[in-house]
Amino acid sequence: MIRIMKKRLIAVVLALTFAFPAPTVSFASSSDEEAPTHDARLDGYKDGNMALKDASGTGLTWLLLVVLAAMCVGVMFINSKRTHLD
Repeated sequence: MIRIMKKRLIAVVLALTFAFPAPTVSFASSSDEEAPTHDARLDGYKDGNMALKDASGTGLTWLLLVVLAAMCVGVMFINSKRTHLD
């Protein structure tokens, strides 16, 4: 009984140890430095009105969300009486 509790306690402590520093690491990269005033990819162009469009979208995020949701819902339909010996 104590071994099981020790294993669970170790798992929880490790999970918390690695989960809490993650947001601080991501915040460390956002410093107070000024962003560049121009886009370096456009340095050779003479036209001052030229700009690159930010082509980022949320399509892949939604696709990942749908795949993960399908996996979560699919697990509910697995027969719980089956074993790995079938």
